[in-house]
Amino acid sequence: MSETQFGDSLDINPVDDDRLGPAKRPKKKRLAILIGAAIALCLLAGGGYFAVAKGWVFSHKNEKTTQSDALKPGETTLLAIPSVISSLDNGDGRPVYVKMTTKVEIAGTETEASLRRYIPEIQDIFQTYLHETRPQEIRGNGIYRLRETLLRRLRIQIAPLKITNFYITEFLIQ
Repeated sequence: MSETQFGDSLDINPVDDDRLGPAKRPKKKRLAILIGAAIALCLLAGGGYFAVAKGWVFSHKNEKTTQSDALKPGETTLLAIPSVISSLDNGDGRPVYVKMTTKVEIAGTETEASLRRYIPEIQDIFQTYLHETRPQEIRGNGIYRLRETLLRRLRIQIAPLKITNFYITEFLIQ
């Protein structure tokens, strides 16, 4: 019954016929293999990144140097900075004053008495930046930007000291 009216005997099976193109199953297998390989590659890359970030691979530090260089908890000193009163840059001629009291956290074994010589320099950094600031820049999230900028300036200008953080204990705008 597979003979047609022209008398040729063709057995047409769409799955196995090469004239109709490759079968559907090998494409699905190939796609599954490619997806599996892509997932394996992503997992390998993520694991490699994690190993390098943790220092398990390609770490340049020896264990002896990390133990001596690492700061133990409690080796920070809080240096209380006296209040800084500054006028803000206001364009309308009306004076706007700000009063800021802070504490600077410094890593190392220095005592507070040995760090007091840096207080005038720290006050100058605060005074200079506050004088350049406008009242609109401090509103809302501006206090966080002010804190991050002052922390960055402290770390740059007082380079031999390792400033880990600084805390604003009082901030008043008049």
